[in-house]
Amino acid sequence: MIKEAYLGLDIGGTGVKAGVFGHDGKMLAFSRRAFEPKISPEGHVDIPIDVIYDSARNAVREAVRKSRSKILAMAVSSQGETFVSLDKHDRPLHDAIVWYDSRSKVQADELRRAVPSAADRIDPHYSVCKIRWLQNNRPVIMQRAKRFLLLPDYFSWRLAGRPATDPTIAGSGGMTNSEGDGYDKEILKAAGIEVDQLAKIMPAGSPIGYVRKAVAKEWELSPETLLVVGTNDQYAGALGAGNCRPGILSVTFGTCLAMVTLAKSKPRKIPPGLMSGKFPIPGFWFILAYAKTSGVVLDWFRRECAGNMDWPTLNRAAAHIPAGCNGLTMVPHFDGLISPEPNENIRGAFLGLTLQHTTAAMYRAVLEGLTFSLRENMELIEKIGFKIRAMRAIGGGAKNDFWLRMQADVLGRPVEKPAVTEAAVLGAAMLAATGRGTYGSLAEAGQNLYRVGRIFKPDPKGRQAYHIPYERYLRLTAREAASAPEHKNQRRIQSCVN
Repeated sequence: MIKEAYLGLDIGGTGVKAGVFGHDGKMLAFSRRAFEPKISPEGHVDIPIDVIYDSARNAVREAVRKSRSKILAMAVSSQGETFVSLDKHDRPLHDAIVWYDSRSKVQADELRRAVPSAADRIDPHYSVCKIRWLQNNRPVIMQRAKRFLLLPDYFSWRLAGRPATDPTIAGSGGMTNSEGDGYDKEILKAAGIEVDQLAKIMPAGSPIGYVRKAVAKEWELSPETLLVVGTNDQYAGALGAGNCRPGILSVTFGTCLAMVTLAKSKPRKIPPGLMSGKFPIPGFWFILAYAKTSGVVLDWFRRECAGNMDWPTLNRAAAHIPAGCNGLTMVPHFDGLISPEPNENIRGAFLGLTLQHTTAAMYRAVLEGLTFSLRENMELIEKIGFKIRAMRAIGGGAKNDFWLRMQADVLGRPVEKPAVTEAAVLGAAMLAATGRGTYGSLAEAGQNLYRVGRIFKPDPKGRQAYHIPYERYLRLTAREAASAPEHKNQRRIQSCVN
């Protein structure tokens, strides 16, 4: 008998993941495909849109085959900002420009001057600024542009023939109004963009339409597969962690470190290092703390300092190093700081190195530094009035049990490891199930499909052992921030906020 299931597709910066889930939230199959953006010396970051599309299709095909299921509905979780321009024949006019591309600072300033009322909503990372760059620097090809589509918009166009997006993804284009539920006419006019060149904004979890028959065959889906509006990967991950009510903190340990908790009303007086906006569950707002470097630092250390040693071997070696690494502290902010206090010029550092320190000690110091960053952000969230009753770890780092035990001790509270750590994929499947009507709301889907895998409880002695190392981290991080070059108003990276 063929099982009925839901498909979540997560499109990241270096690859795609596809997961198939049953009605009980159990993962029936999982597949991933990697790709590598091209980064120029000038900071341009591009990747052919066909590479992303083919990677997604192949991941989905493999996952569907493994699951032996009929996919009832699917949704896409994605990074923000990344976009492509299409001509009237739906051919790409250029490679997709990736969200952290830094080419459009001049165009961002021009748009702020043109639309001063929206100056605080325009950032160089936004798609609208890069569209302006293309218009200025590639005028011939841009005369043929008929559509400007972010990644979920592009996939809904290819799969269902209807470009649609949710408010958070649309907001990362930099063209929405202050409420985030429609496009800003002044910004569009200043950028030379027509509203019919953009995707329709719809609530996350809304049905878009059925996958077209030809595409369904190509992707090995049923023509009865319903495509549902997805959302930004950070919020899909929060959904996949069952973060559907206040008091839960979902923490993504991926390339970056992102912490999300919910509020029932619009938060007031949010410090500059935290961000807030509407969450995909109607009536809820998110509070987000965000560190630009997390797993990427671990990958760097293993590659550059540990000879690509495997993670289990590194963890076993680090387990013999005492908490605090015999005075060694690692500041993990290799590419600037957003939370708890923005500083785009701070950089990473190992401090307190001696001839007695080993590779294992340095590795443990990296884990401790990242965990201390988590703790200071969690303490900031609670300081402004948002009580955290449960912490759930997701992403690649959630697979490291040694690190999760450390987190429980450093934080002094239990850390939940979900049964499905690829939470953005599960969150997309929750959106799909909700859009098809299986559940009456996203909150209901989260309550039914999230399952705890394991709980790591803190050791009181471990908590005490980290007291002095944590205080040392705070002191040294503040020193590094103070010694960084003076910076102007930090504009937040908005790939996961709008």
